[in-house]
Amino acid sequence: MLNAVGFAARHARIACAPEQAGAPSYPPSASIKLADLNYMQGFPPAADKQITRADYLIDYPKLRWAFQHMRELIPSRQISRGPQAASLLPEGENREAQINALQINLQEGESISFSEFLERSYADALLIIDQGQVIYQAYPNMADELSPHMLWSVTKSFTGLIARMLMHEGLLDGQSQVVAHIPELADSGWAGASVQQVLDMTADVKYSEVYADGTSDVIHYGLSAGITQSSEWQGPTNLYEYLPSIGADRAHGEHFAYRTVHSEVLGWIIRRVSGKDLAQQVTERIWSKLGAEQDAYILLDGKGTEWAGAGLNATLRDLGRFAEMLRQGGRYNGQQIVPQEIIAEIQRGGDRAAFARFGRQGMEGYSYHDQWWVSHNSDGVFEAMGVHGQLIHVNPGAQLSVVRLGSHPVASNDFTYAMTRRVLEALANLLRN
Repeated sequence: MLNAVGFAARHARIACAPEQAGAPSYPPSASIKLADLNYMQGFPPAADKQITRADYLIDYPKLRWAFQHMRELIPSRQISRGPQAASLLPEGENREAQINALQINLQEGESISFSEFLERSYADALLIIDQGQVIYQAYPNMADELSPHMLWSVTKSFTGLIARMLMHEGLLDGQSQVVAHIPELADSGWAGASVQQVLDMTADVKYSEVYADGTSDVIHYGLSAGITQSSEWQGPTNLYEYLPSIGADRAHGEHFAYRTVHSEVLGWIIRRVSGKDLAQQVTERIWSKLGAEQDAYILLDGKGTEWAGAGLNATLRDLGRFAEMLRQGGRYNGQQIVPQEIIAEIQRGGDRAAFARFGRQGMEGYSYHDQWWVSHNSDGVFEAMGVHGQLIHVNPGAQLSVVRLGSHPVASNDFTYAMTRRVLEALANLLRN
């Protein structure tokens, strides 16, 4: 196994939460504009402008470039938009000036504007769709509007949606045992866990997901999947070798604990029961039906297995189409893409008491269900989130969809989510009024 001390000491500069380690020393977002960084320019690029899989998460702000060029660093599989014309994404009144000036009172008594929120959250791009019409889109740090962006754990919500669709069609039973589908996990921590417990992350395995800790299992997951590289790593080099090595911990079904490896097991189950890889499932069931403007893609480990918990890349406006489809009960582009019953099931949420015991900062009152974050508020908000600032926010009650893409230096949504939640609540109230 990897002696991760040296690797993690550098990695922790990105991952440590400021509330635990003091204010971060990173430059303001506006001072590191993507256009001014000049990474990977020239033939060949200068040594200090080169980016590799080994350093893009370590040497900030290389991730600002990398999150828009992931397929140049890591193998990928296409998610096709299909041959049809792009669907219309209606343009409404441009309300950028009004929204940028919106003042939001934070919990600690501080007031910030919406434009300051974009800066603090290191936003690369943001889209707001109100009552089906685009009223705000900004690209402060995108190469262009057509650039796919790394989504990290937003991928989990796509994986959960595919699993729920298979369950709806009777091809997968949520109460079935994980090992009934994946016998290779019979001696792992997933023995005795149900598919639904994996979907809700209430299956329990001996695995820690603390990005700042060099001994954390998430570091080993990243090295096994090929998310990052280290010459010291002597462990598994693909997900199918790594997942069976994870052991058991507490009883299944009693505790919520956020763990990316559950999503990877779910991806394995989807492939096994359907006979199709995850990219093909997303292509056939969602992307080709949305009328997306661009293909999406998903990243792969060393043996061609998709990162079902982290690998999706897509453009801002296509994610807006996806969010609007969800907001409208699964209907978009003249067809019912996802059965309405599935959207209602996601909104029903999971075990709120177990979620509360987990202590997710800024998400009081939430639960986690089918790989989605569920607010249980009066608007029926549910969300997909990924580290470094990725967010799909679906608010059916306010007829509002918001997509944010980011390159925050801290690999933790805990750092920004309380602020984000207040900003989104203020935005919904502004548009409602």
